[in-house]
Amino acid sequence: MRFPLPLLLLIGLATPAMAAPPAAAPEQARHYYLQGVMETGSELLLRPDGRFQWYLVVGALDLFAEGRWREEGDAILLTAQKTAAVPEPAFDTLRLTRREADLVPPDGHGAYVLAGD
Repeated sequence: MRFPLPLLLLIGLATPAMAAPPAAAPEQARHYYLQGVMETGSELLLRPDGRFQWYLVVGALDLFAEGRWREEGDAILLTAQKTAAVPEPAFDTLRLTRREADLVPPDGHGAYVLAGD
């Protein structure tokens, strides 16, 4: 299940200013979709300024988080922060392991793949 970035704008997780990354973005600063997990929709937006936005939808359960991201060895570490848009983040930290261009969640189920791939 893919939700386009405009959906994030509609639900208030992103603002138009957040959607336009500068030209000199780090390689991992991209838009990812979760693939390989049945009946689950999830997106991850890694912004070049070190901020991220994430959501996961499973049935009637909707989870959200936003905060800071950084590279750590062979992984991307997401550290959630409470914000006005997401006062109760779904996690404190989430470690995604790089597998080529994909980012794999800790449980090894599915992978976040680059949008358009």
